[in-house]
Amino acid sequence: MLAGPRVRRYGFVALALLVCAGRALGEGDCPPGGQALKARLATLRTLSANFEQRVTAADGHDLQTSAGLMQLAKPGHIYWVAEPPFEQTVVADGTRIWIYDPDLAQVTVKTLHRQLDNSPAALLVGDSDKLLAEFRVCVVPDAGGPEAQKPDANRLRIVLRPLATDAVYTRIELVFAGTEPRAIIMTDSLGQRTDIQLRDVELNQPVDPKLFRFMPPPGVDVFQDD
Repeated sequence: MLAGPRVRRYGFVALALLVCAGRALGEGDCPPGGQALKARLATLRTLSANFEQRVTAADGHDLQTSAGLMQLAKPGHIYWVAEPPFEQTVVADGTRIWIYDPDLAQVTVKTLHRQLDNSPAALLVGDSDKLLAEFRVCVVPDAGGPEAQKPDANRLRIVLRPLATDAVYTRIELVFAGTEPRAIIMTDSLGQRTDIQLRDVELNQPVDPKLFRFMPPPGVDVFQDD
């Protein structure tokens, strides 16, 4: 059944995300990172991981915390399941993306051509050349966060800033340990921050292609948003 979408309380950040960790970097504060980004994304064919996601308001208070499982495959294949109480399933087959909110009994279907508007996971399995065309990219060392006992020279933080002046998200950070993605951190134009930490990461292992097919459950509203 087709219907107009209802607004989720905070929505899974499949439809809106991003943020800034530590001090704000100026345009000239870090060296260009385009080649570092391309090199790391080039080695990634599939990814499986557990995730922990925290959304905070501009004033620092928590809006939402959630956890779940993600499995990705190039090009543009996404399976993302957030556990209750903020249950949500996001599936992409490389062309379309489905966002299923069980508590709303609603599925939103989009074309997968605007990566960030649809899912942060699309950053990892999307077109790196397109990212470089749409963002200014620089790279900084990453000490591993305040919980780290000592700096990890193997960690790298890649910062993306949109070239478009009307972008929803003002900053994205991808944290890698070697070639392994460890975090996606994003800030939107209102200062809302989304921090996605990846655990138990497995790279380039076989992934069941059936995960990337989605059939809306009977009786839910389906909204086509192209």
